[in-house]
Amino acid sequence: MRPVRDLLHRLGRLTRSTPVRLALGLVALFSLVSVVTLGAAFVQIRGNLSEQIAASLDQHVAGFRVTENANTLAALVAAEAAAADPENRIFVFIAPGGASVGNARAAIQGAEVRLSRKDGGLKLGAGGYETRLVPMAGGLLVVGESLEPLKDLEDTFLDLIALNLIPTILVSLAAGVWLAAASARRVRRIEVALDRMAGGDLSARIAERGRNDDLGRIAAGIDRMADAQETATASLRQVSVDIAHDLKTPVQRMAVLLSDLRDRLPEDGPEADLAARAAEEADRATAVFQSLLQIAQIEGGSPKARFAPVDLGAVLRTFVEIYEPSAEDSGHTLRLAPMPEGPVLVSGDRTLLGQAVANLIENGLRHTPAGARIEIGLARAAGHVVLTVADDGPGIPEDERDKVLRRLYRLERSRTTPGNGLGLSLVAVIAHVHGAELSLDDNGPGLRVRLSFPEKAA
Repeated sequence: MRPVRDLLHRLGRLTRSTPVRLALGLVALFSLVSVVTLGAAFVQIRGNLSEQIAASLDQHVAGFRVTENANTLAALVAAEAAAADPENRIFVFIAPGGASVGNARAAIQGAEVRLSRKDGGLKLGAGGYETRLVPMAGGLLVVGESLEPLKDLEDTFLDLIALNLIPTILVSLAAGVWLAAASARRVRRIEVALDRMAGGDLSARIAERGRNDDLGRIAAGIDRMADAQETATASLRQVSVDIAHDLKTPVQRMAVLLSDLRDRLPEDGPEADLAARAAEEADRATAVFQSLLQIAQIEGGSPKARFAPVDLGAVLRTFVEIYEPSAEDSGHTLRLAPMPEGPVLVSGDRTLLGQAVANLIENGLRHTPAGARIEIGLARAAGHVVLTVADDGPGIPEDERDKVLRRLYRLERSRTTPGNGLGLSLVAVIAHVHGAELSLDDNGPGLRVRLSFPEKAA
């Protein structure tokens, strides 16, 4: 009987412990609200996942806007389709003549797209697809993203609901142990938040509420400072996005009206020439707005959620092959330097990395004279993958190199050439998202653009 009495005594003393009482109260509370909480979380996460799928589609579509040439676009789509599993992602381009390239068949019925397995191709996903049908380069571009993640999410949350109470009880009982180390964890949260803020993540918060001790006051002060910085940064960024968004549509309409006016005027009259020049300027303005919106989309669309291993060597080979005809037509020499053997892997978004490479090549073609050489290189160095694009053109003065990474900034000598001052800005944003270091150096003569990525182990 004595062992039983001792056990009951210890249990009674344990239940009088404040942490244990709090844990038992949390058990009852969590059990009551668990289903409601999981339901709200499911709605939120499903919405976020749907937005990510839509953002991924829009990003892929934007990545194909680097060219208006049907053959070039077909080559781009073919390259993307070869690298994509049709169970996850579909790329199809229907050329103006009706020929189709991609990793699936696409039947267009009005505004609807019906996807089917390509002869000899891999099977499609069973969960359906969200698609984008975009007229491009005289044909139709079809991009589809699998909806299977939404189905997997539903299955996961059903399992969570079925198994929720037991983990909740265990976690709540463990709260007593957690409270014993509360101070140490609070200090660690402050350190983590400060590290994130120092790394540029102004959304980091300590979020201690209802604590008026010294750590609580420090945490509240840091959060107020981060709120002020994030608000100021977001306001500055939103100004450019709002302007681009609000003006893009009317400028596009103006371009259409000017084109219509040009077509109605006599071809040999000065009015037609003036209308044509005005239409070109309107098209340039539209391109500026589109680039600004794309930069904002990359910065705010959480592209890291779509990161996967990417063979950067394969990306370079694809784009050099695509741009070689354009380089020959403009009198340039585009060359791919010898690369390391085997895949050269980085963690990233293949479409964004391809767009960065395309922008750097087009920048070299646009701002160097005929006869200039543009060399693309790739090398491994101390755990990093270094991508270089070098030319022997006029280069960029040292005191201007930081400025050209700003949005809409153009060198004085470049104001008479095509462009909008956003090509290198977009490359800088893509580099930042991928954790890559971007530098502009003298190539003696010319410019050498260097992107250093952390290498991903095979």
